[in-house]
Amino acid sequence: MHQLLKRLELIKTSIAIEDDEIIELQVMKIQKMRVDDDVKSILFLLENNDFSNALVEIENYISKFSGVVVYEDKELAGLRLELKALEHNLQELSGEKNEYLNDIKEFNTQYHLHLGSLIQKILKLKEEILYAIIKAKKDAFEKSKKIYDDAKSEYEELKDEQYTKEEELSSIDEFDDSYDELYEEIQAIKDELNKKEKILNEKRKETKRAKEELEEDEVAQEYEDVKQDSQEFEKEYEEIKKEKRIKINDEEKKELKQLYRKASKLCHPDIVAEDLKEQAHKIMVALNEAYGKQDVEKVRELLLSLENGNVFDLSSDSIMDKDILKSKIVEMRNNIDTMKQEIDEIQDEDIFAILEEYDDLKIYFTEQAELLNDEYEKLKNNLVNFETV
Repeated sequence: MHQLLKRLELIKTSIAIEDDEIIELQVMKIQKMRVDDDVKSILFLLENNDFSNALVEIENYISKFSGVVVYEDKELAGLRLELKALEHNLQELSGEKNEYLNDIKEFNTQYHLHLGSLIQKILKLKEEILYAIIKAKKDAFEKSKKIYDDAKSEYEELKDEQYTKEEELSSIDEFDDSYDELYEEIQAIKDELNKKEKILNEKRKETKRAKEELEEDEVAQEYEDVKQDSQEFEKEYEEIKKEKRIKINDEEKKELKQLYRKASKLCHPDIVAEDLKEQAHKIMVALNEAYGKQDVEKVRELLLSLENGNVFDLSSDSIMDKDILKSKIVEMRNNIDTMKQEIDEIQDEDIFAILEEYDDLKIYFTEQAELLNDEYEKLKNNLVNFETV
């Protein structure tokens, strides 16, 4: 009863100062309370903008209870008011953060739609160049290894020939004329083996270096990174192209932002009563999805639903325990600090700086397209030059 009388007093004052927003908010609050027929009559008059008669009935209703003395715990009232102020602060910050995130999401969408095809071509070309470099290194290793293997085969064949002749020499009388001739042949083979051994060792070292360069080359890792980037970008690009988005003009975009921000304040899960968080989260998901599709009508529909009966109770509306209120106040202050930090981090992002600098993003996308085209042409020249080497 005490809360009802206070809200009626607030409506009475709001009529006097012609503040229809406060009247509308208090009517919504009272509608959720259990009230008698007299109050229902007052609500009917207010909903039909019959403020003069509503004012008379409010005064009559309040006068009936003017003699009632209601105990009011000042500390409890102060804590609830403090929590309510913090909730509203978090609502504002949440609206600000969501607006930034939605702006960044929309920027990313437009970035892909304007530049995605060109970026795909650049990533594929980079991938092709890096693959060509890796292939050249692999071919160099294979060539070096073949030269080494051929030299090794020649060396081993000559070694076998030496062994055969030494076996033959051992069976000849040392004083036979053929012994001296065979001995000279063996010495010549040994001299040749010494030369080939030096060459073989050099070829082995060259092949080892080629192998290490192939296995430890940073280009191989860069190639894998670019390949992964290309695949991820292509997937994201294709998903964005498949998204069903409603085309809206600048005025409708402005209206969409206003509707979204107003609706998101009414159902943010961090500020509603504990038992309503899951429901609030579902509405928030639907709201974000509609915003992403630029569906002005759906966002408007969700806002009207929230304003016409689905407005969630805030924590401060239902908690009457001072210890719980104090705990919620600490929690709310922590949430506010976290939200401020998240907003600061968003404002430090490069995309945010671009959004701040460019009123018309078409200019930015045109500039980027020119830079990307230049990069693409340079990469094409690099590939041609590499292939002609």
